[in-house]
Amino acid sequence: MQKSATFSTLPVTRPPVHSDSITAMAVVRPGMVITGSRDKSLALNNVDTGECVTRWIGHNAEVTKVAYGNTVGNHFVLSGSRDQTVKLWQFHSREAQKSYEGHSLVVTGLAVISENKFVSGSRDTTLKLWDVESTKRSIRSAQVTHITFSTCCNIIAQSSEDKEVKLWDPRNLDMVAQLPRKNHIQLHCEFIDDKMLASTSNGFNGDGCEISIWDLRTRKLLRELRGHEGSVPCVAGLTQQVTLKKLLMSVSVDRTIRIWNIEDGGKND
Repeated sequence: MQKSATFSTLPVTRPPVHSDSITAMAVVRPGMVITGSRDKSLALNNVDTGECVTRWIGHNAEVTKVAYGNTVGNHFVLSGSRDQTVKLWQFHSREAQKSYEGHSLVVTGLAVISENKFVSGSRDTTLKLWDVESTKRSIRSAQVTHITFSTCCNIIAQSSEDKEVKLWDPRNLDMVAQLPRKNHIQLHCEFIDDKMLASTSNGFNGDGCEISIWDLRTRKLLRELRGHEGSVPCVAGLTQQVTLKKLLMSVSVDRTIRIWNIEDGGKND
């Protein structure tokens, strides 16, 4: 079995920012994160002090996804919700600047493409490419669990309830590739660099709880990282500061966080 590092030390806890469960998070910069909650609000948080810097309220149901956009001279926040809308927020105002309507079910994916484009996905099996200013959209059919965008590859990756990960052209939402189908629903996908993509599975008792590492050039499976006993809803790429090794952090419903060394097959000595 591949080895990974686990953490048993309890995290530092702060007073609750939300009145219900936190369902989404996006990093603004080190020490500042945006959270979305079942209490229908978003919050900008200073994780060093525990202070809630700004709170945005405007959705009529649970916030399911948040994304942060940082372009030249323009910082904005996007939120998706169970109320079927996406809203755009800015730091200088607590009011939603725009609301994007078109999905018929909960928003399950959200990614910023550029200063004037973003993509959203929903349980209604659609993937929509939006113009920020005009709210016009292009539509493709896809069962969405997560969406991520790579600036260096200029490509959208989308994990799906149909057990596949699909790659899309952000200019027109044309499908570029479908990665080989897995045995379980793919919950999450994340670009590691311009050569590799990670996806996670919705399994139970160790079956279907693996993390898949894909070669973006060949579209083939490089390896599977096994060790979690429950489904893996999220992963994030890391770089080891001293050796510059490529690492992957994963969280699971088995209540563990693991760090994997991608370059030597997942072993982290």
